[in-house]
Amino acid sequence: MMMTKHNYMSELERLLAKVPDKQRREWLFDYYSHFQQAEENGQSEHEAALELGDPRQIASELLLGYKVQRAEAEKSFGNTSKAVLATVSLGFFNIVFVLGPYVAAVGVLIALWATTLALGLAGVTTVLESTWSGMFTLTQAASIGLVCIGLGILLGVGVNALTKGFFAATIKYLKFNTKIIRGKKQ
Repeated sequence: MMMTKHNYMSELERLLAKVPDKQRREWLFDYYSHFQQAEENGQSEHEAALELGDPRQIASELLLGYKVQRAEAEKSFGNTSKAVLATVSLGFFNIVFVLGPYVAAVGVLIALWATTLALGLAGVTTVLESTWSGMFTLTQAASIGLVCIGLGILLGVGVNALTKGFFAATIKYLKFNTKIIRGKKQ
């Protein structure tokens, strides 16, 4: 089937519908310009479309870049995960070498945060338990409680820094991967 400018641009617009209107118009302008330039150079719409490549692949790459930018700007777990999944969808290599380690690292971070919370709760419950059952003297319970809470705070500070570093490293990798993917096309 011969791909026309209308078919190509309609497909690209449909695939980019999730992107805010201003950004989408900016991207689409470049592709409309390509068709216009091709026409001025005597190329057919079909030849211009073939030169651009598959609109689904182009949309995937543009969405990947957009999601990486959002993850970098908003620094949230949800946006970073969306960017990782967009990267993974672009190839087998990414499924094997990105998704697995990312999920494992997120699991470790969740476990560390849970440990931080558990230490804090252990400190508080030790003091409360000593007042009810008398297993420890109040001085012993307060000492154990302070140690647990102190360890929880120290671990929390470390895990917070680790979490920020993990997300920063993930964004750097996603940007690097986006450059590589775009570099293959050019």
